[in-house]
Amino acid sequence: MSSKALRVLHVVESYAPDYGGGAAVTTRDVCHYLARRGHEVRVLTVEKADEAPYSLRTEYDGHIRVDRVNLPYFKTNDPEGWGLGLPRWWLHERRIQHIIKDKLASWLPDVVDYHTTRPFGEICLFEIHKHGVPVVATLHDAWLVCARLMLLRSPTSQPCEGPSPVRCLECMYSYFDGSHARAVMKLPWRLIKLGLLPAYRLWRRSQVNKLVAGALARSEFMASVHKPILREPVVHIPLGVNLAGRPPAKVLRPRRMPIRFGFVAGFQQTKGVWHVLDAAATLKADGFLFELSIWGPGQAGREAELAKRDLVDCVRLRGMYVSEEHWEVYRDMDVAIMATTVCEPLGRVPMEAAAVGVPTIAPNVGGIKENIQDGYNGLLYRFRDPQDLQRQMRRILEKPELVQELSKNLLPVLDTREQISEVEAFYYSVLSMTGAWEVKA
Repeated sequence: MSSKALRVLHVVESYAPDYGGGAAVTTRDVCHYLARRGHEVRVLTVEKADEAPYSLRTEYDGHIRVDRVNLPYFKTNDPEGWGLGLPRWWLHERRIQHIIKDKLASWLPDVVDYHTTRPFGEICLFEIHKHGVPVVATLHDAWLVCARLMLLRSPTSQPCEGPSPVRCLECMYSYFDGSHARAVMKLPWRLIKLGLLPAYRLWRRSQVNKLVAGALARSEFMASVHKPILREPVVHIPLGVNLAGRPPAKVLRPRRMPIRFGFVAGFQQTKGVWHVLDAAATLKADGFLFELSIWGPGQAGREAELAKRDLVDCVRLRGMYVSEEHWEVYRDMDVAIMATTVCEPLGRVPMEAAAVGVPTIAPNVGGIKENIQDGYNGLLYRFRDPQDLQRQMRRILEKPELVQELSKNLLPVLDTREQISEVEAFYYSVLSMTGAWEVKA
């Protein structure tokens, strides 16, 4: 059974060279290593281009065919389409349905690996199911069970304990207002603005969950969140990171030089850069010497924010980097910082940093703590608490030798190239369980 090459379609919101964070990087690695094992792999994704909306463009990433659907409004403004209202969302659904239908009519895969693709909505999975193709979901995030994507509950901004009709409706008809009372005050306005679209989407999401034939979770946290809701099997398969080209673990610089903190998420809304900058400003005001480098999107015009915090001389805006440069990025720091303000499903940064001997400071939330033991191989701080982030950065500055102590205890990092056989085996298992294998073999 396992000797048969598969036709695998990956449906993903962002695919290289488009920026898509860790999920996009991991997905591309999985696609390439599956292709190297003899499978025919294709990708269906979203882009913003100077062409007609809903037009398709085909290109090749090595042997992998990549079809890109031009959805500029969704790609840049409103990935979920919440601003469309229900009538226009229905029109959008029909157009996506036709695209998926035409795609499957020209090339029918053995299995679809669905990575959250918000602009395609639920209709994508409904249409794939109509064609009898099993869908495996790779759980980079919680889209299948959380309309907010990242298990952060509105209006209180607290981690969500899991979906329920009442909780989800309150969450979608509020917007992180800070309290239930304030959310209730704004509810009439939001009902007028949003209409029935959130309720309709929540109902559709609950139906589409039943169509997923199996789910591959990238962390134990994501597996535990989805197991009560999705059909089994829901399994944790640690994919690690692609260790190709990894240099030897770094040698720490002499301690007389300033500690170098590194932050690789740029100025994305949910990544917590303002918490990092505010912590840095306080530490500088207290007389500590250090460097903070920021890589990632959204840096244009941010110099004024640094000047306002008196950080111009110790914070460096390093811009974007390509995947081939990421090892050197991590080797250029002594401590990585992760400051996400949502329930991070896994956290790729601690693994990439650990691969070159760099410990991480990160919030104690979601799947992050599966790779960091506080005080042993990294430092954890209270979720969404910038003062506690500052406390952990201060520990490093007050005791620089702590960097080396943490580095010595870093866990081995798994290599995606070696884990890909687990993904392949999961595909075969799902095909066998659904009976689709016997039909297509």
